[in-house]
Amino acid sequence: MNALQAILLGLIQGLTEFLPVSSSGHLLLGSLVLGFPVPGLSLSLLLHLGTAFATVVMLWDEIIWLVRGIFVPGSRSERSRALTIVGLLVLASVPGAVAGVFFGDFLDTVFSSGGVAAVGLILTGVILMISGRQAIHDASERRVHRDEGEAAGRQSRRVERRSGRRNHRRQGYEGDAPVLSTVNARRAIIVGLSQAVAIVPGISRSGATIASGLLSGMEREDAARFSFLLALPAIFGGALLDFGEAIAAQESVLSLAGLLGALVAFFSGLLALSIVFRAVRKGDLKKFAYYCWAAGALSLVYLMVKS
Repeated sequence: MNALQAILLGLIQGLTEFLPVSSSGHLLLGSLVLGFPVPGLSLSLLLHLGTAFATVVMLWDEIIWLVRGIFVPGSRSERSRALTIVGLLVLASVPGAVAGVFFGDFLDTVFSSGGVAAVGLILTGVILMISGRQAIHDASERRVHRDEGEAAGRQSRRVERRSGRRNHRRQGYEGDAPVLSTVNARRAIIVGLSQAVAIVPGISRSGATIASGLLSGMEREDAARFSFLLALPAIFGGALLDFGEAIAAQESVLSLAGLLGALVAFFSGLLALSIVFRAVRKGDLKKFAYYCWAAGALSLVYLMVKS
């Protein structure tokens, strides 16, 4: 694979890894439509690392908060919450890890066709449309409850200001640290199961996990933050598996084309993450649903004409 092909696949990987439109489906369909060879183990490894480091940069504050909460002496409540979030991330990672380790090769063989990826994109669109409507409904209900309690909160803040105490607490945060207050064990398991289902090409990992988080009752920002924190062990785990297989196959891991693809995947991943967070805050997932439907339908038409 030459440098231009690696750069284009890096762009596809970076954008579609985080936009809820399925990176696996786009890489498979992109390779078929553009006539590229399916990415080898070494290129797949480098593309995964590019998107993984984009996630680390975007969620740096959350990651530092978790590390500080666990290892740096501080308040008992902050340490407890950090340990709880890490435990929930581990819990949510189990279904995907089991599916990937024990059924990954089987699923790759059974579902590695363009038709499956195209249908998966259409299903992703349905999931996004349903969860987007639910998120808007839930946000409206929460706004009503917040408005009802605002008067009491206003009086409480006046008392705190008069006594010289400053309150830095904001929705979803304690101090400057995210606490993911609407994430619990039941919701984490639901999100983890949806991540396992997203092994099927065309089913977006970010779309499935954010959507399941919203449908399970998480607030919008919590669903997005938890989804992308959960992506880190999945992406690094995938990169580790690719590395092991590349070494076993005596395949060269580093190449100029692969490094260029990884660099493009990193920067396009940062762009995609910022777009997704903005869309989730607004509760606007419809545009991604429309795109998935269009891409899936056009891919089916293309595959039928080609066959």
